[in-house]
Amino acid sequence: MNRIDVAVRAGELFESNGLLCAESVLQALCERNCAQAAWSGFAPRMASGFCSGVARTGGMCGALSGAIMALGLLHGRDSGQASLEAVYAMVQELVNEFQERFGAVTCAELTGVDFRTAEGQQAFRERNLKLGLCVPMARASAEMAQRLLDDFGADPASE
Repeated sequence: MNRIDVAVRAGELFESNGLLCAESVLQALCERNCAQAAWSGFAPRMASGFCSGVARTGGMCGALSGAIMALGLLHGRDSGQASLEAVYAMVQELVNEFQERFGAVTCAELTGVDFRTAEGQQAFRERNLKLGLCVPMARASAEMAQRLLDDFGADPASE
């Protein structure tokens, strides 16, 4: 699976498989990159609280959060003595690219709705933001993260 395939898979999972933004991005990236198939099964569980702008709080975009979790899972450190520099560099590049492309990084700013309210959730549905905005951002987040994973190579700890 190349990075376009990963992006398409994230969109499929979000659009028609019942997974939400963070879940679909992390799942697609794990399916492509996690050597242990078991990680792929945990991906939606790990990401669930990050969906809808961190549990409907309007926080960081769930698609971006899912991509960040994948970068951490694949390039994060295993001990307090290990360096954070590689994963921080990847995450900073991802966040900057997302910000440039979409103009914001928070769910509230990106969607313009307040998911904490019934009115906000209704507005999200009425404006078709899932298909018109969020699925494309999930695809883009997965593609950007996969490009970084391809560029940075394998996790040094796994070599």
